[in-house]
Amino acid sequence: SILRGCAPMLAALFDVEDTGRMTTAQISDVSPDIFKYMLSYVYGRSVPREELEAFAKYYIDAADKYSIVNLKLEAEAVYLTKTKFTFGNAMDNLLYADAKNCALLKETVLDFLAENSTEAINKISFADFPGSVVKDLMIAFDRSMKRILKDNCSDSEDDDDDEDDEDYSLMRVSELRRKLDAKGLDVDGSREAMIEALDNSTWSASYVNDVSAEE
Repeated sequence: SILRGCAPMLAALFDVEDTGRMTTAQISDVSPDIFKYMLSYVYGRSVPREELEAFAKYYIDAADKYSIVNLKLEAEAVYLTKTKFTFGNAMDNLLYADAKNCALLKETVLDFLAENSTEAINKISFADFPGSVVKDLMIAFDRSMKRILKDNCSDSEDDDDDEDDEDYSLMRVSELRRKLDAKGLDVDGSREAMIEALDNSTWSASYVNDVSAEE
């Protein structure tokens, strides 16, 4: 069914095995208006831009809970366009992104911290900084330093050669998602989950090619 294919966690609330019988479920963690738009989105309609701008986080929460991936990514993108990151909201946004597996939001916050590291050290408490994000922060610092070096290098010769390699660990979230989509894989999840999926896909393809060559 459409519901099972586009919102499996939502469909699971109403399906009773494969008997065809339906059951009712009480949904109290999503407002009626947001649920109405969310359900219409599953069946092919779009959520108005102004609605997403006004309630982006609510849509992220609902879409994440019920596995409506495309709506979650749309709401995340809208949230990014309407949010100005500051030292006052950076940590809250980082913790939220980590909790909801909003990889693009997390990357954007970490880029902000990396590019403003001196001020961030003095103005932000890192007491609640999640350990799982440290590697992503190091990657953001690396990108920031490479950008500074490139801007200050007068005779730069293709400094972006490294980015052409299939080193998923250094790729931006948008590029990881494009590669996952091209392979027909799930584009939602943390950066680590996306890299693991791509690595597994590459290994599987390589294994199949090796077996074919042997035959």
